[in-house]
Parts: sequence; C-alpha cells; structure tokens
Amino acid sequence: MVKELIRPKLSRFAEIELTLFENCDVSCAFCGHEKSSQVGMSEDELAAKAPLVRAFVQTLDPKEIESVHLHLVGGELLQDRLLADGWYLEQYRKIVLAFDQICQEFGFAARTFLVTNLLFKKNILVNDWLGEMNRVSQINLIVSYDSSGRPITKQYFENLTMVKTFVSNLNVVATNRTLRKLLDGDPRFEELYENFDIFIDDFLPDKSTEGLIPSDELFLEFLQKFVGSHPGLLPYGPLFQKIDLSEWQDLQFATYNKCTILPDGTMTNYLWPRHHQEHFRFDLSHADNSNFLAEFLDYHKCLSCEYFRICPLRCPVSWAWRKPGRDFGCVNKAFFDSARLKPSRDISQEAGKP
Repeated sequence: MVKELIRPKLSRFAEIELTLFENCDVSCAFCGHEKSSQVGMSEDELAAKAPLVRAFVQTLDPKEIESVHLHLVGGELLQDRLLADGWYLEQYRKIVLAFDQICQEFGFAARTFLVTNLLFKKNILVNDWLGEMNRVSQINLIVSYDSSGRPITKQYFENLTMVKTFVSNLNVVATNRTLRKLLDGDPRFEELYENFDIFIDDFLPDKSTEGLIPSDELFLEFLQKFVGSHPGLLPYGPLFQKIDLSEWQDLQFATYNKCTILPDGTMTNYLWPRHHQEHFRFDLSHADNSNFLAEFLDYHKCLSCEYFRICPLRCPVSWAWRKPGRDFGCVNKAFFDSARLKPSRDISQEAGKP
C-alpha cells in the first residue's frame, strides 16, 4: 500500500549492504560494531555471501529496477593487517565478480562500492588493486569523513590524493557533534567539498550511541546555515537551490529495494539484531521496516504537502528511534519554506550568522 503511494519517488536501483565482518582497527564514536569480532572473516563465511546476494537479486522486478548497487562494508575492509598477503583482497575480488555475474544473469547493471575509513598505510597496494579491479568490473570507494568521531590523519589525506580517481563520494554521518563541528567551521571539510561529492547520511544509532542523535532544531539549523552555502552537498543542496515543485525527486533511501546481509549471514531490511523494540516508537520488524515509512508519511502529512514531489524525505528508521527532540514537525518543509522566502544567494550570504 505505502509503496504504491510513493512509487513515483522510488529509485531505479536496488541496494545490497553487505557487511562482511565487524572487525576494525579504529574506534569511531558513532559506531556500535564489535571491533574484535572474527565472525564473517573465514574463507567459508566469505564464500557463503554470494548465494545470499543471488537470493535477493532474483526477487527484484526488472520493470522497476535497472541496476543493483553492492556496498561492501566492514568493520574496515582495508586494514593494513588484512592487506599484508593479499588474501582478503582476493576474497573481495571473488565476491565482486560473483555479484557481477549474478546481475548479468538477471538482466541488471551492476556497480560495487567499497566503504572505507581510508586510514590504511598500504596505499600503493590498494591503488593498484582498484586499478586491476576496474579493468574487469566497476568498483568505487565511498570514503567516510568525520572530524568529530574518528581520527582524520595525514595518512587519510595522502591516501585520498592517491586513490582520488576511484572515489565515488565522501560520506558524513549526521551526528549532533558532526553537525555542530561543521556549523562552527571545519577548514578540512571545506577543502574536501571543493574536490569531492559529499553525502550527508542520516545517523542510525544503537543504545550506546543514541546520545549522538541530532535534534530536529539542530538539523534544521544545519540545513539553513550550512547547506544554503554549500549547494553541492548531497542530497539536499541541489534541491534547495532550485525549488521546482513539478519535478519528482527520488527518495534518499532504498527501503523497498534494499537488503542488508550481516556477517553471520542473517538477511534483514536494514536493522541489526542489536536493535530492539524498546528502541523504537513503532512496531519493529527486521525483515520489513516499511511501516516506519508509513508512520513518517502520516505524521508529517507528506502526501498532501506541496513539497512532496521534490522532497527526498528522511530516513524513516532513524526518525523512528525513541528519543526526545523529534516533535519539531517536518524539518524539510521548514527549510523549503525558508528557502522560498529569499533568493538562494541570500541564504548563502547569511550562512553561519546567528
């Protein structure tokens, strides 16, 4: 039912978030992974992921979907200790090529993204591997950037320079600390903004990190003062610079065409077993979170909103988290309203003012 209501806004791609393992060499403030976990790291466990990918891809409708995006995620897949003998890179290659073959079998275009914190030292090895991979497939990096919750070192920027041609975009998780840091001024971010596409990603916490959820008031302040002066910032910037109510804009998330595969082989719609009913305001199902979207649409009266066509909405799962500070109303509508009251150049000029 809900899918039919938002069908014009559904993307033509499906997304598989394949978390190979949680093991990581960095502790990020917003991440709830078990950094020392070995689950998913063996050859048998890694090989077992391809059949799960196939099981999801074969459920997709070619009339609705044109391409499938595979997001290879950790933990951290490019830890130096995992790169030493090339064995893990070979396992990643096998997974990517198996994914390509599966998509070809079912008539979908395939594209792979490897998510990394970019803190490895073996940058020549990684750069060469990416070059070799892109001769037989299509694989890009999504690089995480967070100046408030993880170390951003000289090595990070050296690596970014070396692998720049393979970077799809930088991803910034919208915690309250990060949004405040950007509002207060982050010169390193400004340099990155001039050279890369940057996506602001809604933050989905667990119980240990729920204090990092931004209030609606802070998120609106961020949109008004920061996005207004950074029109290339995705997914909001381009929309807010040119408000054309006749254009249909895709959702910024893939609720209806998304699968999350966990290290132990569990398949969910998005959430992890560590997410429990007590954390959410609405009924929780790990297999299907479309009811969260239904609640979001109803609460904000989206279907009758003048901005419904162009609004990317917000992640309904993150929004459904049980936390104070979410009773503001619709943040996106508030910003669309403010953007229409003045030319975009005025918004940019006022960015950062109290």
